[in-house]
Amino acid sequence: MGSVSAEEKIITAAVECIEKYGIKGTTVRQIAEQAGVNIAAVNYYFRSKDALIERCMQQTLHNAFDWEDLKQLPGDSAAEHCKAIFNHLLEGGMNYPGITRAHFYDLLVEGKYTPPLSTAIDGFIENLMTDMKLKGATLSDTELYLACAQITYAVFMFILTPQLFDEKYGLNLQDTNTRRLYVNRLIDRLLK
Repeated sequence: MGSVSAEEKIITAAVECIEKYGIKGTTVRQIAEQAGVNIAAVNYYFRSKDALIERCMQQTLHNAFDWEDLKQLPGDSAAEHCKAIFNHLLEGGMNYPGITRAHFYDLLVEGKYTPPLSTAIDGFIENLMTDMKLKGATLSDTELYLACAQITYAVFMFILTPQLFDEKYGLNLQDTNTRRLYVNRLIDRLLK
């Protein structure tokens, strides 16, 4: 296994800083300190904080919605594979809630329904629909699209507002079994 490049260290550090300080609270100084490099190295590789943040956001979106990885998850039937995919996404979102919030920042704070998040989610839903049809889903295209969209956004709301679900509904997201039960119920109800 080769050594990690300075550029990769900086990207990883930026992700960690976004997790810790939020997308607007992260500074180049924090990123440089986290990466163990000087500020000049950050500027050399990325030219600006905005360019670095954009690269981090592209990479984390790709990691979250990489269909080549997601299609390898278990589940022979449409429902079982869908459950595996959403449990995987929910676990990732729970491990990186700050990044999830950062991806939704423009949408939730500024009301901007723009790429790259919307493009990634649209592509994910299209891939999910295709996969589910191949695995035997019998809903019409319209109903299947609606079910996939509803499941996707319900899972993201679970990630974005864990305290609400815990306080209001007694659903502790830190508990793996609770997460699985939530996903299973959601999918079983929407895919009937």
